[in-house]
Amino acid sequence: MPHVAVIGAGVVGVMSAYSLFRSGYRVTLIDPAEPGSPRASSFGNGGWLSPSMVLPGAMPGLWKKVPKFLLDPKGPLTIDKRRLPKLAPWLLRFLWNGATERRVRPTAAALSSMVGSCPSLHIEIAKTIGTPHLVEESGLLFLYRSREAYEREVLPWALRRELGATWTEHEEQELRITEPCTPEGYRFGVLVAGGHAFDPGLFVAEVAKYLFANGVRYHRAIALDFIFDRDRLTAVKTDHGQIECDKAVISAGAWSSKLAELVGDRIPLEAERGHHIIIPGNGPELQHPLLLTDRKITVRKVGAGTKITGQVDFSGLEAPANPLRFSVLRELVVDAFPMLGEGPERKISTWMGRRPSLPDSKPAIGHSRRSTDVVHAFGHGHIGFASAPETARLVTRLIEDKRPLGKGSPFSPQRFS
Repeated sequence: MPHVAVIGAGVVGVMSAYSLFRSGYRVTLIDPAEPGSPRASSFGNGGWLSPSMVLPGAMPGLWKKVPKFLLDPKGPLTIDKRRLPKLAPWLLRFLWNGATERRVRPTAAALSSMVGSCPSLHIEIAKTIGTPHLVEESGLLFLYRSREAYEREVLPWALRRELGATWTEHEEQELRITEPCTPEGYRFGVLVAGGHAFDPGLFVAEVAKYLFANGVRYHRAIALDFIFDRDRLTAVKTDHGQIECDKAVISAGAWSSKLAELVGDRIPLEAERGHHIIIPGNGPELQHPLLLTDRKITVRKVGAGTKITGQVDFSGLEAPANPLRFSVLRELVVDAFPMLGEGPERKISTWMGRRPSLPDSKPAIGHSRRSTDVVHAFGHGHIGFASAPETARLVTRLIEDKRPLGKGSPFSPQRFS
């Protein structure tokens, strides 16, 4: 069987390697960091797995809120002003794609094709590799201050329902039975069917461990270039030597665009930075992962304590983490759960990652312009972890067949040019 070099050991790369290995290919995984390491955005993912994850990053009306977000230093969106001239075309395209319902609907349908079966796919993989305890179907709880606040979100919930998501609605009394740790002030909840991974980074590491134990190779290096003989790929050049191969997959997350340019595709990839904190020690004994809709943060119980995720930051690929983002997350969660701010000083762990995001909220999945021997699989934004198994299935199909996914594929890497 052909030898495939998979560039990137985040969740998309590791899942692609898993799918290719299960299909009989020889596989080498290339990355400068260990699979499941904090370098990958999947490490800090909230771990949510649900058919409800179909909303594009931009929805109708968002453009009206952006100025307010930017003027609020504690708001959910941060943009490094020095990057605005370079970032402006991307942002305008992003907002344009979400400006109307007519533009949003096809995107939501495309995303649904990637996440519709994600809970069962992750559970199946977890069982296959011998770690079924890493994924569970507990449901995901959206918390609102009132039913009226929920009902104002007409289009988001209509899209979720139309595309297969299911849920139960809970008024205050039954909400507090379903989730006894519901914070004060939240009087309405929506329990969405789905699952979650307790530790996304560990899950990726365990899949990789299974692969390496069964013959998949790991080359710790940075991919630099591709070597061709006419239109046939012969090797991937790295900073630690060449990897001879017949096919390659570019799944290097936020670092993918430079590699894509080498094979003829200019793809407007941005690093949409996300943050999380983990507050150790005693915290709320949550029965479900929570989304506090007004605060735009997720809260869930993990082995090390309570994990809080949120915030969007466009400060560039190489900029260091912004300490203010961590302080804001802590302030928001302590306001909801005062117990997390009580007691002796807690050593809070922090993480910042770089989501690979495209302005139309859809990943780039398809053959490169230079050669059908190179396949793109990156740009998943907020759905990378959930959509990785389905992406891997498409990657395997593209490696096996030189034909594209189909005329007008919503994920075509060439849709930007």
